[in-house]
Amino acid sequence: MAPPSRYSPEFREEAVQIALRSSKTISEVARELELNSETLRGWVKTLQSLRLPGSGWPTATTSRVSASMTTWWLVEYR
Repeated sequence: MAPPSRYSPEFREEAVQIALRSSKTISEVARELELNSETLRGWVKTLQSLRLPGSGWPTATTSRVSASMTTWWLVEYR
């Protein structure tokens, strides 16, 4: 089992959204947020894999499936 994360789920999601919306590279965004670039890259890949086609970011209200995925994201990376 992975050790608990020192980053809150809210911080992780915000960091990913900044990385995806920015014209900067993931490495540049990670540096600005004082993160390891591979950590941020992993969060981006994880959340991108959890997205349901056409539904945007997973939320508890999208569906039971996306709610389960969101729960996984919150638990797996704590």
